[in-house]
Order: sequence, then C-alpha cells, then structure tokens
Amino acid sequence: MYIDTHVQLNFSDFDEDRVTVIANAKKAGVKQFIVPGVDHNSCRTALHLAKAHPGVIYAAAGYHPYEAPKNPDLSYIETLLNDPENKEYIVAVGECGLDYHEYRGEVAAGRKDVQERLFTDQLTIATKFDLPVIIHCREAFDDVFTILQKLPAIPRGVFHCFSGSQQDLRIAVDMGFFIGIDGNVTYSKQLPMVVPFIPIDSLVLETDAPYLTPVPHRGKRNEPKYIPLVAAKVAELQKKPIDEIMTATTANAQRLFSV
Repeated sequence: MYIDTHVQLNFSDFDEDRVTVIANAKKAGVKQFIVPGVDHNSCRTALHLAKAHPGVIYAAAGYHPYEAPKNPDLSYIETLLNDPENKEYIVAVGECGLDYHEYRGEVAAGRKDVQERLFTDQLTIATKFDLPVIIHCREAFDDVFTILQKLPAIPRGVFHCFSGSQQDLRIAVDMGFFIGIDGNVTYSKQLPMVVPFIPIDSLVLETDAPYLTPVPHRGKRNEPKYIPLVAAKVAELQKKPIDEIMTATTANAQRLFSV
C-alpha cells in the first residue's frame, strides 16, 4: 500500500466529495493519509477527520508561515496535544516553517522575523511532545537550517514538498530528516536533478492535494489517488522498480509518524 504523507483533505476543496475522494484513493492503493493543519480551523478539521476515520486518517497540528503576520495563538496546538483523547490521532506538528516567496504582492523580507518566531516556537512544541515536525520551506533553506542548528535538540521530521538543491538535500538528510516528494516531480525542471540522490530510506511520498496535480492531470484538482503517479516518476528517476519505491516509502512513513 501507499501512504499519502501530506494531503489537505481538511480543505473546503473536498467538502462536496471527501468520502468519494478517500474511497478512490483506497482503490488506487493509497490506504492511509497524513492531514496537516495550516491554521486554527484546518487543525480542528484535520483532527475531526482523523477521529471519523481512525487508522486511516491521521492529523498534524500546526500553522503555516503565511499565518505568522496574524500572530496566531500556539496555545491552541498545545491544548490539542495535551488532551489524552487526541494522542492516537495527532501524529505530528505542522505544517510549519519559512516561506520567503512573494505572497499576494507582499515582499517576503517584511515577514521574516515573525515567520522565524512562529517556526521556532512550533519546533519547541514538537520537541516537548516528542512528535515529528512537517517543515514547509520555500526559498528559505539557509535560514531553516540555521534555526534547526540552534536548537538544543533537532526534532525528527520531514521537509514537505522538497524544493532545495543537492546541497540542501545532503544537509537535510544529514540532520536526519525525511524528504517529501509531490506531484510536481512529474513536471519540474529542478526536481529530476535532485530526486536520484535521495536515499531511499529517507524518502516519503505526498500529493499536497488539492495542489501540485501530477501529469497527465495538471489543471485539475489533485487527489491522493494520484500517489502512484508520483511513485512511478520517482522510480524512473531513481532507476528502481516501483514496488521497491512503494515498499520503502510506506515503511518510512510508518517509521516517521508511528502509524
């Protein structure tokens, strides 16, 4: 089976047919899903979905870096994690991290300080609760690595939707992080130069649905049923049988998230 380690089933894009989307994914061999939070409401919805689909959907609780200017209250995440009834459903902190890409016309430099504070605080929460962290990093690898290296202890985790260089890959893997590869591997010009160098025991598969729809379905809503397309491209780039990619990435996801 496959595990989609990053899918936004908690987003409104799936409100009309979420049950069907999950059923179609299962038919394609995708049997488990990690659903991260990006803000207060999506964390709550992810947890609700995990409780409605025990053993199939697992939640992560966190705030995306674009939430940083809103000064979100992280006590909500700690409240969720402190509740023993949520222990079996919330398996990670995230997604959290840094994103310096220009967003809605706002220059990224104006948000760096608040993003770094929010990211650091969530790393501290992950360490406190001994949970892996799902890291969102775009155009910010040097700062993410600097923040991680300053911590008393680096938490385990995954670089979600990896977009770094071969050097960034080496540093992330040396720190013990897993590398998440998504549907954009089927059309990216940069990822084919990096994916062959990802150690197979550090690799996990994602869709980031409803975004990053793989070829040949670009232009349509992404769904977790497309994980096999991601696996096929990774297998091609790593020159390995697709069954080997499936077996390894599933085992890696199980080890990372304790599912």
